[in-house]
Amino acid sequence: MFGTDLQSEQVITLWQSRDQWWQQDSLDLSRVERLDSAGLALLVKWAKAALARGSQPQLINATADIYTLATLYGVVGLFQPIAQQTEDA
Repeated sequence: MFGTDLQSEQVITLWQSRDQWWQQDSLDLSRVERLDSAGLALLVKWAKAALARGSQPQLINATADIYTLATLYGVVGLFQPIAQQTEDA
C-alpha cells in the first residue's frame, strides 16, 4: 500500500483510496524511505480516526526519521511503534 515515498504527491492518492486502508489498526511502513509533513499529517489523521474508534494505532517498521518528524511536530505520542517479527524472534 505505501511505497517508498509518503509525501504530498502520494498523500493525494492515498487519501482518495483511504476506504481501502483507513479502518486498519496498524500500518506497515517498512518500504517508506521519505516522509514529508503532508505524509505525517495523513498518518496523524489516520491515528486520530483509530483512536476515535477505540483502537491503538500502530506503525510497523517505521524508520527513526518518521519518529523524529513526529517528535518535532509533537504528535509522536499518537503512535505505538511495532517492529516486524521475524521467524528467529
